[in-house]
This record gives sequence, C-alpha cells and structure tokens, in this order.
Amino acid sequence: MRKKIKVINISLFSIVILFLSACSSTSSMKTDNENAIYSAIIYESNLRVDNLHRISGEKSNLQGGKYELESSDNIFNEDGDKIKLEDLMVGDEVEIYFNPQVVVKETSPGQISAEYIRKIVKSE
Repeated sequence: MRKKIKVINISLFSIVILFLSACSSTSSMKTDNENAIYSAIIYESNLRVDNLHRISGEKSNLQGGKYELESSDNIFNEDGDKIKLEDLMVGDEVEIYFNPQVVVKETSPGQISAEYIRKIVKSE
C-alpha cells in the first residue's frame, strides 16, 4: 500500500512539474525590441526629452525619466520629410524608433547614443 501511494505521489509531482514548466515565463525566448517606439516631449534644446513612454513594440530597459538623444541625422516630420534639429521646439512631441537593446550611457539626464536610434518623428 505504501509503495502504491509513493508511486502516485511521484507521478503527481512529475505532472505538476511538467505543467509548471509549460506555463512558465518565456522571457529567455523573447525577441529584441526591434519595433520599440516611444513617445516623449522635448523639454530643452539638443534633443533632450522627458515623459518617455512606450507606444508599441517590445519593452526595453528605458524608464520614464529625462534623456538626451544623440542623433541629429534621422529626424522627420509626420509626412516622412527630413527636417533639421532646429525645427524641433521645446514642447514638441516626438516619437522615437529605437534599435534593439538600447543602452543608456549616463544618468541625469540619461544619454542614448545615435546608434540605438533608428529615427525621430515630430508629431504635429
């Protein structure tokens, strides 16, 4: 009788382990944030943005604080026309399209190198 209970317990334990492993998080299988798009507000010249929040795509390690974007070549309006850095004013809302695995170099404000920024689009 004890042997039968032991076999049943081992069988139940095995089933529970299989079930839990099937339902576990697949964070190690996630793709990079290739399509990560964030929205932010320009608060100072030199592409300093605040109120950064994710619009779509994979989440990244970015928090909602202030950042300085080190990119001046890939800035566009909503029509897709290239614009100059000087066309962005304090208070403008922008969408930032990031490459995978964004790395923040400094803090206060965090600095994001141009290599992690695919494009910046000024919202009208």
